[in-house]
Amino acid sequence: MKRTKERFGKLDTYNKEGISGLKVFDGEDLEYQDRTKLQQLQQKTWVEQQKYEKKVSNEEERYEEKLFAEQTLAINRTRSMLEGEHEQRRKEMNRMQMEYNKQLAAQKKDRESKQKYDERTLDIYNIDEAENKRNNVYEKLRNEINEVKSCYQA
Repeated sequence: MKRTKERFGKLDTYNKEGISGLKVFDGEDLEYQDRTKLQQLQQKTWVEQQKYEKKVSNEEERYEEKLFAEQTLAINRTRSMLEGEHEQRRKEMNRMQMEYNKQLAAQKKDRESKQKYDERTLDIYNIDEAENKRNNVYEKLRNEINEVKSCYQA
């Protein structure tokens, strides 16, 4: 299809035919300069818009990076604080465990010394009891021997 009928950007009131009838020819672009200036202006506007969008995007990215860095710092501070508390609690728990173990050791030592004391006391009692029985037996034997002697002597 020919483009002769298309009139880009031309006004309806534009007179195609002049006095001589050859004022405007088909394919002739009378608005070329205006159109190229408009296109240049559009390109410039688009470039400016792209620059602005890129600037905004970079600023948003820097802002997000800043927020991320602040969040990371806050998390690290909180983690360090929690680790410190955990370490302190662990040390306190170890100290309490050590004290508890010392108490158990002291109780065991007391039980063992009491058991040894009781065994010694029982051994001494048994020895004394055995000695008393032996003395009683010897006393009875002496008395019997003495009786027997007195019977033979009389």
